[in-house]
Formats: sequence, C-alpha cells, structure tokens
Amino acid sequence: MGETFTSIKIFGPRGSAELTSMVYTGATFTKIPKSVAEKVGIKTRRKVLVQLSTGELIERDLGYVEIELEGVRDIVPVTLASEDEPTVIGYTTLEILGFKVDPLRRKLEKTHPIEY
Repeated sequence: MGETFTSIKIFGPRGSAELTSMVYTGATFTKIPKSVAEKVGIKTRRKVLVQLSTGELIERDLGYVEIELEGVRDIVPVTLASEDEPTVIGYTTLEILGFKVDPLRRKLEKTHPIEY
C-alpha cells in the first residue's frame, strides 16, 4: 500500500515548529523529537511504557501539545523521542483531529467521530 506523509505544525508556549511526519495508524501516540518539544516549551506530564515494533517495551516521556494538521488544530498527547527516530502521527491524533488514511491514494481524508 505504501506510506503516507504529511506536514504538521506544533504550538507551545515558546513558539511553533513545522515537521514532516509519517502517518502510522498502528501507533497509538504521535511521536516528536524531544528537542522540538523543548524548543516550543512542551513539558512532560508523565512517563508511559510503549511497545516498539520489535515487541520491546520502553519508557517514554508523554506531554500534550497543540498540533495543526491540514487546517485543524487541537491539543493531543505526544511522546518524546530521540533525534534519530522518525516523527510519527498516531491514530489518537488522527481521531482527535478528525482524519483517516486513504491507503490507496496515500492521503488523509476528513472523517467524523463515531458515537453509539
């Protein structure tokens, strides 16, 4: 099917930053470089255990940041990663901001929340 990439803008108390990110619906959280979080003033709220694709569990810092994706902006949880890791948009961010992935066109599409 291929990979989907898009641009996001991150806002914090000390400014903003733009990143190109891979969209990965298999990831729970959006992952951004710790240096970007520090630059815009994002603080760690807690530690979380996350499972890597290898099955390994590691501890990450988790914070909340305002993200803008294709003109939609809201507060989402993000994990903070080292510089050598890719920026990833996870499904929590997609759901909060109202997007889904069209895997054939490799584009994001607007969607709506499901409520039963």
